[in-house]
Amino acid sequence: MTNNNKYSTYLAWFGVLAMTVALAVYAYLGFFTRYMGDDYCLLFDLQSNDVFTNSWNKYLYKSNRFSNLFILGFWELFPNNIAFVPALHVLIWACGLYWLLTELNKLFGLKIETPFRLSAAEAIILFSFYTAPNVFQVLYWRPGQVSYLTPIVIFTLISAWLVKLIRGQRSNLWLAALFAFLAFFNGGLSETLGVSHISILALAITGVYFFDKSPRRKPALTLMTALLIGAILAVLVMFMSPANEVRINDENGPPSVATVLVRDLGFSLLFLRIAVTNLPLPILALLAVSGLLSYLFFLEREKGKYDPRFNWVFLLIPVLLYGLIFAAFAPSSYGQSYPLERVRFPAHYLLVLALIAFGICAGYVLSFIKLPSFTRYAAAALAFVALLYPFWMTRQPLSTHEERRLAALRWDEREQMIYDMKAAGTQDIVIPGLDGYEGTKELDVRPYFWVNMCAAQVYDVYSISAVSVEEEHILEYFSE
Repeated sequence: MTNNNKYSTYLAWFGVLAMTVALAVYAYLGFFTRYMGDDYCLLFDLQSNDVFTNSWNKYLYKSNRFSNLFILGFWELFPNNIAFVPALHVLIWACGLYWLLTELNKLFGLKIETPFRLSAAEAIILFSFYTAPNVFQVLYWRPGQVSYLTPIVIFTLISAWLVKLIRGQRSNLWLAALFAFLAFFNGGLSETLGVSHISILALAITGVYFFDKSPRRKPALTLMTALLIGAILAVLVMFMSPANEVRINDENGPPSVATVLVRDLGFSLLFLRIAVTNLPLPILALLAVSGLLSYLFFLEREKGKYDPRFNWVFLLIPVLLYGLIFAAFAPSSYGQSYPLERVRFPAHYLLVLALIAFGICAGYVLSFIKLPSFTRYAAAALAFVALLYPFWMTRQPLSTHEERRLAALRWDEREQMIYDMKAAGTQDIVIPGLDGYEGTKELDVRPYFWVNMCAAQVYDVYSISAVSVEEEHILEYFSE
């Protein structure tokens, strides 16, 4: 290994350390997560009947997403799962991305060392969370988590397994059927991610069909086509749900195709404009980290002669990014207005992927340019400075720690009050109210409010009312 490669490897390991620390903060805060808002209604759905019947009723009358209750029902098998599932998502997603990058590394014979693959996997997750407009509703709030994060994690694992099978040239009818089912189930978690995955699979199939002439071509097309069929079926099933009438805002009925297209084009451009305007520092940091590390990595590698056709990649990346964001926003354009904060999370994930890809390509091209010898040392120094940014990023989640910790403490005390009152024979429960968090709804003073009604059914009491208590008296209330 040359000195330069040693520099890049050491820097990559430092990046792993920095991003692991930052991700650990996000995972740790998950332990202060408690049930609120829609959580109670979903819990009641799981308690009131079997998951198949309730999923069917939910599909008919409440929501077109038909897989959510199965995921939630699995988590509810474990005690206090609401607190550790966010950390588990972070861990599984990181492992899945690392597995996917490792399989791609083997498939294309790239010889990229472990720290580079691991740092890339962690950077994708960290910057996706950091740039998200409301990470609480995606990572910590169960309804948003199961609809906008879980499908990404599952699709990552499916993709890694897919590449492994393609690399081994393995495919058969049973595998194709299994992949179709997995895509169908995963697609049923969210129409936003369902349409996104259809777009990604369609692009992948097109690329393999036209450009891959190796023996891997047939198993790749077989399995990816199975995934595409499953994903399309999931979106069609969601599209035909009778519950869609509840979610469409247009009083005159479903919008026309032209209206949806115009909305979607505008929403996608608006998202990119807002991202560039509001997130200049994270964007520059991500480009610097990916670009400088890839420059140092490729500098002493045998790369052959530079192909000018590679320049088209710099045009292809933004075009693909816009197209995939357009696909992700299509369901929102059809059913409502500009996507809500949690709905925009997949678009931020795609933006992060595009920025990393752009930075890597820029570093690769830069490595062909003959520059003064001190350039590599300057690049290493700048890369080190850029890799300090993940430590700075921890300020944002850590600033919520005390508020989250206190809210969890009060929630636990309040739940114990409910159990104590119920044990004493009280069926109309009155408890202190807590504030909602990041746009999520808490229990209301009105016992007939929908959240309160769901909570009363979960705790098996007649009614629950949450009254306002002044901050200076709340300790006295809980100590009674």
